[in-house]
Amino acid sequence: MVQTTGLLSEGKPIIEIAIADAIPNPSSVSPFSTEQKFPLRYYRALLDTGADITCLCERVVRETNLSPYGMMNMTSGMGTAPTITYIIQLGIWCQEPLDFEGDGQFTRTLFWLEEAYEAPRIKDNQWFDVIIGTDILSQYDFHLRKGGEFTLTLS
Repeated sequence: MVQTTGLLSEGKPIIEIAIADAIPNPSSVSPFSTEQKFPLRYYRALLDTGADITCLCERVVRETNLSPYGMMNMTSGMGTAPTITYIIQLGIWCQEPLDFEGDGQFTRTLFWLEEAYEAPRIKDNQWFDVIIGTDILSQYDFHLRKGGEFTLTLS
């Protein structure tokens, strides 16, 4: 079972994720073979059951140099406004137990979600870099328990 667990951070379920551009810019064509690199960036994501869609803070867009994909109307507490969207691939850092006689050791793996997601840009804040909304959370089991412990099970 692949899952990530945690404890609320300042009242928020925050996990560590990686983002890659799902539609990377094509590299130049040359007669020489070069190694392809897919840079990953690591960010803090808020698991938000009140958000309909996954969103990226402006800093994430700048650092990953994502290419705009389209536009969508985004509704927030400030009203509705058109917002630029990006296509991303999302990976979630998970811990899997190593079965060495119950010694409590874990291995950390990056679990890539199978689909690419269209995500609009939102303003930066101090708590998280990405909001993971119900467009993703509804596909998996998310449990928040008394005391602030949470689990997101991905398989």
